[in-house]
Amino acid sequence: MQSEECSRGRLQAKMSRGVCIRISYQGIILFLLHLSVSQNPCIEENHSQLDDLPKRSPSYRLDSVPVCDRYLRETWYRTKGHVMTTSPPSLSYCGTLYPVWMKGQFPPDGVKQTLTVCEVGFADNCSRTYEIEVKNCTNYLVYKLKALNLCNSGYCFELENDCINETVSNVRVSFLNITWDSTSRQGVVQHDPSINLLCSFTPSANDTLLYHIDWYVDNDTVIQGQTVDKNSLQDAILSAEDMNKAGKKINSWIHCVVGIKEMENKHPCFSKPSGLFFAGIEVLNHTLTVKRQGKATLLIRSTIPFASETIETPDGQQNTSPLNVQLSFPNNNTKCKEQLSGNLKSCEIELKSFTHGDRHKYDNPTNWNEVNRIEISNSDDENYNLEYHKLVLRLTTNVASGRGAQIFSNANLHDVHINVVDDQEAWKGKRCSSYADPHQTTFDGLAYECQATGCISDKTYKFYWNENHLQEVQVRHGSCWGRPRCVCAVAVRAGKNVFTIDVCKGEQFINFPICNEDALKVIKESVKVYKVIFPTGTFVKIMLYNYGLWFINLEVYPTVADVSSTSGLCGFLDNDKTNDLRLRNGSQESINSNPPDQFSLSWQLQNSSEDLLSYSQNVYNGLPSLSAHFYKLCTCDKGQTQCSYKKYNDCKTKTRGEEYHCVLHSSSRKKRDLHRIKRVHNENGNFMRFKRQAHSEIEAFNICSQAFQESKYFNSCLQSVPNFSNESLVNCISDVIMTGDHNLTQLHLDTALGQCQAYILLNSTLQSEHPDVTTLIINLCPNNCSNKGACLEGKCVCVDGFGGSDCSFDTRNPPTVTSLSDDGVCDKSQKTCEDTTLYGHYFFENMSTTCYVTRQEIDRNNSVLSSVSYNVMLEERTLFEGYCGLRYDSQSEWITRFQISLSNDGNISSDYYSVYVYNSQCQTFHNDSGDIYFVIQSGNCFINGSCIKEGTSHLNNSCWQCNTSTDENDWTWVCNDRERISTTPPNIDTKADNVVLTPTNIGLFVGIFLVFIGIVVFGMIWKKCFKGNKNVNMSKGNNTANGSDDVYIYPENNKCIATKGNFSVEHLFHFESTNERYSRPPSAMSMRPMSPTNDLSRIYDQKHIDSIFGVQR
Repeated sequence: MQSEECSRGRLQAKMSRGVCIRISYQGIILFLLHLSVSQNPCIEENHSQLDDLPKRSPSYRLDSVPVCDRYLRETWYRTKGHVMTTSPPSLSYCGTLYPVWMKGQFPPDGVKQTLTVCEVGFADNCSRTYEIEVKNCTNYLVYKLKALNLCNSGYCFELENDCINETVSNVRVSFLNITWDSTSRQGVVQHDPSINLLCSFTPSANDTLLYHIDWYVDNDTVIQGQTVDKNSLQDAILSAEDMNKAGKKINSWIHCVVGIKEMENKHPCFSKPSGLFFAGIEVLNHTLTVKRQGKATLLIRSTIPFASETIETPDGQQNTSPLNVQLSFPNNNTKCKEQLSGNLKSCEIELKSFTHGDRHKYDNPTNWNEVNRIEISNSDDENYNLEYHKLVLRLTTNVASGRGAQIFSNANLHDVHINVVDDQEAWKGKRCSSYADPHQTTFDGLAYECQATGCISDKTYKFYWNENHLQEVQVRHGSCWGRPRCVCAVAVRAGKNVFTIDVCKGEQFINFPICNEDALKVIKESVKVYKVIFPTGTFVKIMLYNYGLWFINLEVYPTVADVSSTSGLCGFLDNDKTNDLRLRNGSQESINSNPPDQFSLSWQLQNSSEDLLSYSQNVYNGLPSLSAHFYKLCTCDKGQTQCSYKKYNDCKTKTRGEEYHCVLHSSSRKKRDLHRIKRVHNENGNFMRFKRQAHSEIEAFNICSQAFQESKYFNSCLQSVPNFSNESLVNCISDVIMTGDHNLTQLHLDTALGQCQAYILLNSTLQSEHPDVTTLIINLCPNNCSNKGACLEGKCVCVDGFGGSDCSFDTRNPPTVTSLSDDGVCDKSQKTCEDTTLYGHYFFENMSTTCYVTRQEIDRNNSVLSSVSYNVMLEERTLFEGYCGLRYDSQSEWITRFQISLSNDGNISSDYYSVYVYNSQCQTFHNDSGDIYFVIQSGNCFINGSCIKEGTSHLNNSCWQCNTSTDENDWTWVCNDRERISTTPPNIDTKADNVVLTPTNIGLFVGIFLVFIGIVVFGMIWKKCFKGNKNVNMSKGNNTANGSDDVYIYPENNKCIATKGNFSVEHLFHFESTNERYSRPPSAMSMRPMSPTNDLSRIYDQKHIDSIFGVQR
């Protein structure tokens, strides 16, 4: 039995192994069969179709888009209807420069062979060979092509059937027309246009032949095998729809290839290409050359018209939208690094589109292919040398409307390369200056004196004038130490912008009398040094000094815009000092004249209408505007556009100090108090006189040279900085001889080091060649911190009791206030009255000067109703000007008075100065010998802090009106008494002409609504609890007599616990008066409480509350 089972087991095992072996053999056979099929190149899935077959013909000459097989993917290719050329074609045929042909015979049916192909060269027909595989698939050949070594080489193929030995001529691509697809929906018609390009040619004389057309866009096949006959030549078109389907845009190179054939399913043997047609917006000059701060004109033109969809409304009106070409300099964001940037008059150009009704205008090319001119400028920083000289201008289109117009959307034009040429050297290293009493130097380096006979006190002179750019500097002189004259006032103008610093005759004024064009940039480098930058980049450096009186040192640093364009006391900048003493009438004074009084006096302003330092509003109103002579230049980058008259890069990284803005902290005050300036100018200032101690020339030389030689900084400048000289040393010697004051050596040494700093900052080459000297000089502190502080990275850290940028001011005492803006009266109908400006001396940055302010609300009887004190920090603007913030109460009475005192240290305070805030619309200011009071103007009420005209009705109720004969201080009821609902006039803020839903109002309304919902929900819960407790008590059978044992949920209990006692729901809400049943949202203009505006009495009505909580009465 066991042996039988074993026998059956062995038999089954043998059978099992046999089955496994048979299955394994079958699997291997199937796998090999599958592998054979998958590797058979004759199967359609295993080969690709080779592109550009018409261009690979031996009769097709090389065109502008050659065939390139340098990057061909190595795989099997089929060439339907074509076979590889077996005879050598000519050089530059087969659509490429070096055609590749088959050397030998093709393999027989079903056979795969490795064959040699030859590349035609200049020397012979087989200059380079390649090995490729070819298989004959009976009905066609497949080729395993590999990449060639050169881009200008390609495989050559020809048709394998009979050919028509003829080609067309005059093949070209051009704009044909625009077709419109109109659809209507709900009375609105949409007309969608589509551009059509035509492939035109001269056909064969044989009218029975057909024409095979292939379209290429940027060498990519878009349409292949388009067939027309002699009667349908107008159908050989490429439409916008075709380009959209292929993902193509405008600004593409398009060409067509035309061949002749007998039958539609055949291919032509010979083809003829058109020339390349650029379809889009053509840049006519791809490269521009621009002089530094110069201009150039870019030309662009449309080669096909732009057509946008037209929307036609039911009334027949048609509207379309233009195409905007946006211009940008893509690397302008790094302009501070690269120093160079591009500027445009506008950051976009508009290409118009005609409506469907005006579509006939597209038939005339002059309506759409006009040349557009774009003026391009360049700007750079103040540096003498340009590290970069190239710019790239990028042009792109915006989104177009309509399906057919999508080929115009977000398309890129060709970049424009701009070369900037720096061909002017005359301005580099130049400076015009006036120092001390005054020693003057022209731009070209001619030094001369301008003493009492030339620079007459209280007269204004043109110091610098560039008439071409409407920019100038005017100066006035005053006595400084006896007969010598020093500059004491400066006015800098560009167009209708004027900045002045005036310290003549005790005046202390630093500000903009007028600033209408934002053309000047003023940098306060320190409390005594201001840098004013003109739109051309030319800048003025104004340095204040005090030696018993204030005077000014002045420097002007030119740019390329000043070459051969300057006049005034600074002379004519052309690198030739012999013509610098040019009088205003054009004549010339000898450069040997010193002082050249004739020259100096010629630049004295005889006509007061030119005098910027007269502070006449008529003078300022008559100034020519920059906008009348120039247009603003725009920087365009990444959708951000900034336009200004400035022709220089605004690199903040190179700016020391903070910008002194033309528009002041109070937005309503743009001009300063010219009446205050005129009043001070009429006062005679008392000047200190120096007691002279005579010094000989040798003594003066020794004093000055010792001070200069002891300065390691001065010696470093002499050794390393070009254009730096001993000019300040010579001026020092002259002034010490004249004044006998050896303290002037520090002034001249500071002046010299300031020159050195300026030259270094303007010379990037010097900075890279002498980094140690650069770091040393740039981080110098002014006046050596007056020996009252330490210099830390260019800033003085002063010892206690001293302040200012050079630690020269005693800060223990508070500033002296000489006047307040508007004489301490602020009209809130004209200004915001958010702050008050104080004038005097001296206000310092970083001094933590405190304004101690007391705000008083004053009634009609001049009595103080309330008084509140607060402290704010004084904001320093200049040495002579600061301001304190004014804070208001939520409720304003008749007049608000602020009393202000200042302190630097919190111990010693100044006197109190009063500021009155009123409303001139209905209040009149009176000052009777210091007794200040205000009266109401006739025909006005003053209600809740607002002026109300006689007869004006309340917003919410016309029965309440302003009736001055009844009450000037409140609303008067003017209707029938029967109609009167309330005896209380509406207490609403009448400042708002309309009810405005401010965020505050909305928030309050939402809050009231949520409170109401909370009350309802709470009431329902309480009601449920009350009933539950009532049921519990009833289940007990009785209640206590006085109810003291009753349990209630008391809503005011924060712990939400049951409370025993005599508690009744009817006392849940308690009001002191009926007025408390109304919400009082804040007004649209302030946060003070308002009169009732939302009647919520229904919510708080006792019956309604009883109904909510189920109380029975």
